[in-house]
This record gives sequence, C-alpha cells and structure tokens, in this order.
Amino acid sequence: MSGGTFHTLYRISGNGIPSESVVLKTEPIFSEHIADHEKNSLQTEVCFYGLAEDLNLPIPKIYLADFSKELLTCNYFIMEHMEGQSWYDLMQVHSPDVMREFGRYTAKLHSIKGEWFGSIVPTDSDRFNSWGEAFTFMTESVLREIRAQRLSLPYEHIRKAVKSRQELLNTVKTPALVNFDMWAGNVFLHRKRDYSISAIIDFERCFFGDPLASFVSALFIYDNVEKEHDFTCGYNEISSCPIELDDIDREKMTMYEMLFFLRSYCETKRYGFLLRNAERLGIRSIINDCLHRLKKYERKRGHKNG
Repeated sequence: MSGGTFHTLYRISGNGIPSESVVLKTEPIFSEHIADHEKNSLQTEVCFYGLAEDLNLPIPKIYLADFSKELLTCNYFIMEHMEGQSWYDLMQVHSPDVMREFGRYTAKLHSIKGEWFGSIVPTDSDRFNSWGEAFTFMTESVLREIRAQRLSLPYEHIRKAVKSRQELLNTVKTPALVNFDMWAGNVFLHRKRDYSISAIIDFERCFFGDPLASFVSALFIYDNVEKEHDFTCGYNEISSCPIELDDIDREKMTMYEMLFFLRSYCETKRYGFLLRNAERLGIRSIINDCLHRLKKYERKRGHKNG
C-alpha cells in the first residue's frame, strides 16, 4: 500500500479473512537507519490498541500480532482495513464539524492514563516517575544520536533549556497518553453528505506524558491549537481538563515542539541527498526559533517573579 513513510503495509484480500480485506503491517528488517525512538514502534502501536479498545474510537481492530520473528524476519501485525482518504490528501477540507470531531477524539485519547511517564509498553525500561525525567531522557537520547551523525546543533543551549525547566515539567503529575504523531496523513476522512473522520491510524509514537505535547504534532491540520475554535470546542466537550492555555503551557509546548523537530532532524539520515539537506536546514531554523521563544518566556517569568 502507498502512503507508509516508515513501516510497510500490504492489503490482503481473500476467503476466510475477518472482512473484505485486512492490512499486514511490517517493520523494517534492517535497523541501520532506525532512530532509537523508532525502535519497538510496532509493539507500542499494538499496546496502544489494547489501551484504547473501549473508547469507541475509529481505530482498526488487531487480529494478530507476532514479534517472535519465527514466521517472518521482522515484527508484524494484521489489522482491520479502514476506509477513507487521508486528511493530507484532502487538505482543502477544513470543516468545523470535522475539527470538532477531531477535538473529541483527541480528548478521548488523553483520557487514557498511565502509572508512569515514558514508554507505554509495560516491558520497556524507558519508564520514569516524573515527567521531567522522562522528557530529559527523550531529549538526551535524540541529541546523542544527532551528535553521532556529526550534525550541527546548539547542543548545550538545548540541554540547558531542558535542565533549567525540570520544575516546570514536573508540574505535570498525571501521565496521560500522548499521540506524538497526529499529522494529517494519519487521519482518514470519508464523505456521505458531509465529511467525517473514518479512521485514525499509526500510534507507534505514543508515550505517557503531558497531553499538551499532542498539540504540537498535528502537522497540516492546524498550526496553533489556540486559534482552532472548533477543535477546542470539541475537545472541551469531552475533556476533564479543558484547553485554557497560559504562558506556562505555551512554554512547555515550545519544549515539546523542539523535541518533535529534534526527532525529525535525527530521522533525515535515511532521506536522499537533496531532501535530507533541505530538511536539515529548515529544521535547524525551527529549533533555533524554539530556543529564542523559550528565552522570551524565561525573561517574562523572571519579570513576574521579580
């Protein structure tokens, strides 16, 4: 199937299957260009479906998952085939009803709570007692990988920004499920009379953390969640913690945006030469902008406290 940017998907049709067709999803066999945050991604996705099965979300059913590598040389699972076109292919659709629906589904995802911060897979070691520890681990991990690629970045400024905000991060007391890949390619729409959401897929980048982190990954859906009235209305209909952002929230979201693009920067190693260099140039600019905004928030906090 077309559209996959990391895993490979196959649509299978025939007699004796649970519906008209199913989807086989396989992870890459070779790990040379896989970043640390992408490892165990299929296990993360299968774990997510277990956590969300009672939430009445438009997500596929999992029929089988196999991580033994006995039948195939890679991890894989088989899931329900979901109808619709990706929102990315239908970018002209900006329906208030769809945005409200998306807000409600996002709030349902955030209702899933964890007992720790970090990986949602119970057997993983990347689990922490505080959000500050978990976020620092995520940032340090990707910075080490980027440095190993000998790429240019203001490493110490980034580390200082994270270290100096531990108290801020630790104001998050309850681990909530974060979908850190909410972009338009993972949301499918179908149209009867009007458009509605038919499916949400690809949950391999989920973790337990601050739900605000989800809002920075909705690429090609919205740029600034505060400007999306219909989304926030839908979200606030469902959520026990309505979206009412202050400067502390915006500062944390800038941190999450920085991590999101650091991970994207790390992943450029598997792109072709021209795309790789164009992406790196753009991402470095975004990261520098994040650092600039963080300094402004810090100065603003200092004035208030002073």
